[in-house]
Amino acid sequence: MAAIPPPHVEDISVNQQIARQYDEHPYASDAFYFSSPAHLQAVAHLYGVAAIAPERARVLEIGCASGGNILPFALANPDARVVGVDLSALQIEQGQRVVEALGVPNLELRAMDLAEIGSDMGEFDYIIAHGVFSWVPPDVREALLRVCRTNLSANGVAFISYNTYPGWKAGDIVRDAVMLHAHGLSNDQERVEAARAVVRMFNEGVAASNPLRAALATVTRVLDTLPDYYVAHEYLETFNAPCYFVEFVDLATRSGMEYLGEAQPHLELASTYGANVQLNLSLTALGRSKVMRQQYLDFLVGQNFRKSLLVHAERSAGIAVQPDLERLTDLRFSAHFRQVDAPPDSLPGQKWFVDQNGMRLLSDDPAVLSLIGLLSESWPRSIGWDESKAKTVLDEVALRKALEELFRLGRVHLSIGPTPYDRAPAASTPQLIPGVCQLLALMDAGENGHIGLYDLLHRSILWRPSEVDAFVLRLVDGKRKTADLRNELRDAWQRGNVPGPDGKSLVGQRNLDALAQRAVHQVLETLRQKGMLLG
Repeated sequence: MAAIPPPHVEDISVNQQIARQYDEHPYASDAFYFSSPAHLQAVAHLYGVAAIAPERARVLEIGCASGGNILPFALANPDARVVGVDLSALQIEQGQRVVEALGVPNLELRAMDLAEIGSDMGEFDYIIAHGVFSWVPPDVREALLRVCRTNLSANGVAFISYNTYPGWKAGDIVRDAVMLHAHGLSNDQERVEAARAVVRMFNEGVAASNPLRAALATVTRVLDTLPDYYVAHEYLETFNAPCYFVEFVDLATRSGMEYLGEAQPHLELASTYGANVQLNLSLTALGRSKVMRQQYLDFLVGQNFRKSLLVHAERSAGIAVQPDLERLTDLRFSAHFRQVDAPPDSLPGQKWFVDQNGMRLLSDDPAVLSLIGLLSESWPRSIGWDESKAKTVLDEVALRKALEELFRLGRVHLSIGPTPYDRAPAASTPQLIPGVCQLLALMDAGENGHIGLYDLLHRSILWRPSEVDAFVLRLVDGKRKTADLRNELRDAWQRGNVPGPDGKSLVGQRNLDALAQRAVHQVLETLRQKGMLLG
């Protein structure tokens, strides 16, 4: 059989190919908490390495799209210096307009090739490259690691994400089929439609005898839920080169960098995946290096994506083999859990929650339930170990075990120092976090450059406010009291400027104060749960 043909490529440079692909299918530019400098500082601490405090850090993001991932950090830390670079001039221009509209003087976006980054750009305490490494040719991957070596400060931390084997093996098969089916098509929409046709083929036509049936189904079921831009960039781009973890570390080592750990450190713990994984990894990888133990773990769990942290090779002596859970008590933690109805088949005593990221959690452990309550009550502010001990009736052993359990599940946000919510002064009137109103206005006008909503813990917020939500939200300026918000909403209903909660007009109706009070309370509680309120 002939080799699978490469994608349709015109006679233009590699950089032009990549830039055009992103210009034609702009990537959503959202915030990712696991790449936040505040989070990376806390994670580095768990591995025994000190990193720079985020408040005055110098931060570089490579492949920043429109800047949505570094925007919330720049807004929350006005004394930090933040630079984003991307090959797509279109996305940079869109981001620059948003930055100007929001008034973010400490954030600079540049359209440039990462290979052009040199020592003249200065040093950065954090270098972030999310969604770059696997999607560029080999010489650009080498240039990225060179930038980490040259432009990372002595105590800096670099974040690089990439597709990994063995989990991406099934993805390779789907990508090969997609590329074959889309070969010769130059229209981008036609190529995406061709990819969707292949996904349908795998969803509906894989033989029961195919030994890879389950793995292929896992890939294609996820693809069915993802937008066109993701399909285009992950399965139709010129470059997508997954690698084994050991190969990534080898490249980093030869570039003068040392592997620190994962940005989601609980994923490095074999115990996260169950006792069977933990036992068999211990037996097989006994006496092996940290890197080899992680590679074996990838084999056992089918890892398909990593978010790895690097430091300068000179710092290798102080790195822990795995995250030190004893150091959790040095940190501050924040989380929010909303209790939901338990399914009918739940066991007695089990309580079900949805956390701040929309993930479900069930527990019948009294210590975990107590900590969940304390974190939710404090949200969005963080709490430290001493405060946790003082505000619960749990003994220290039970509290530590509960904290470790939520950490292993990846349900708590970590920081070393106070978060932006902690630093905000207590307020007697509700106040939105910076930039939200302006960004919502840009979204309404279709001029937000694909940048999504965010909170000050660097999370992406998936929320489209209703007309009532939007009306109240734009009044939350830190000057109006809750009663003022209620009165203005009531008056807007009576004038017919805003529909009622059910979408119907309330013009001519009286005694709307109670209804307006409930609506305002609901909006403010939604904003609090989403981390969009200060104080």
